[in-house]
Amino acid sequence: MKRARYICLEGTEGVGKTTQTQNLYDYIRSKGYSVLLTKEPGTPHAPLTMTLRGLMLDAQYDTQLTRPSREFLSQAIRSIHLEHVIVPGLSKYDFIIQDRGILSGYAYGEACGNEHVFLKQIAASVVDAASTVDPNYTFNPVTERLYDQVVYLRGDSKKGLARAASSKQEFAAGDAIEAKGNSFMLQVQKNMDAHSRLFNTCTIEVDNKTIDEVHQDILQALELKDI
Repeated sequence: MKRARYICLEGTEGVGKTTQTQNLYDYIRSKGYSVLLTKEPGTPHAPLTMTLRGLMLDAQYDTQLTRPSREFLSQAIRSIHLEHVIVPGLSKYDFIIQDRGILSGYAYGEACGNEHVFLKQIAASVVDAASTVDPNYTFNPVTERLYDQVVYLRGDSKKGLARAASSKQEFAAGDAIEAKGNSFMLQVQKNMDAHSRLFNTCTIEVDNKTIDEVHQDILQALELKDI
């Protein structure tokens, strides 16, 4: 039975992750493969997750959210996404390409003050629950092996945050995470550097490279140039 190859692109704000996710999706589709393009936290494929994304990231709610409550929203999004989008997609598509995932959850969640053991436990619970949806597509019991491959796009976090802040804003009140500033984003990057080792990760440095150069690096790392 067919099972999609599940690839997740990661990185801090403004590093070009969303652009490269789209480029990878377009490239694989151009080769005749069926591809699901999705994202966390929040995907149009599951509208409720977009509502929860707003509660999680819209700055107007920032003072009301507690440290664990933001993380519970993140995991609620992931649970819905996995069970209603990813699991059904594994048998329908050749590839699933995702913008952000569990590595971001660890890196941002820890920078927000949550303990890694807490983040790992609740992520594992969500993945375990999703694994029971379809017995033909049980996930690897190790949470960090949910994805076949993780591509970590690594760049200057300060410059990336500036690029993200200058782009069109999703929320009128601003993005609660972007508003935490450079020191927060530097800590996110340090966390991502450390936790990327837990996944099947290829790290690609993006500074001083064109969009196409990074795209070619991704294809090379994923061995997709000749598909």
